Amino acid sequence: MTEPKESTMVVVLADIAGFDKASRGKPHHEVFNMLDEFYELVGNVVGNAGGKVVKFMGDCAFVVFPEDQAKQAVASLRDLQAKTQTIWSEFDSTCKVRINAHVGSVLCGLVGTSDDKRFDVFGTPVNDLFRMPSQEFGLSGRLQEIID
Repeated sequence: MTEPKESTMVVVLADIAGFDKASRGKPHHEVFNMLDEFYELVGNVVGNAGGKVVKFMGDCAFVVFPEDQAKQAVASLRDLQAKTQTIWSEFDSTCKVRINAHVGSVLCGLVGTSDDKRFDVFGTPVNDLFRMPSQEFGLSGRLQEIID
């Protein structure tokens, strides 16, 4: 077993506001294809900026970046928001990509069942991120201080 590692990271939640309502009544295949396109775009933009997708949860992505790449992370998140807006406007113009980001010391490592371990991130900053009010583009005060 690999030991978890403590690291200071930018933690990010990218969520599609309005997805539930917009997907009602649409064929499952169409919803699946739009989510697949969203996942691919998130992975490409985040990966190219040195970040990592931790997981996708329906219409939401949980992403991390090393703290020393905070400025690049925020720039890539703005890019992601603009690019995803294009694909979601094709699906339903009421959908909006909302991004919240925070920074702090987290524990990272592989967790799961004995035959399916996956990278994940835990800690108070993750909990704080999920408690942040949903904003169009929200940065915690601590993250804002780091990038200024």
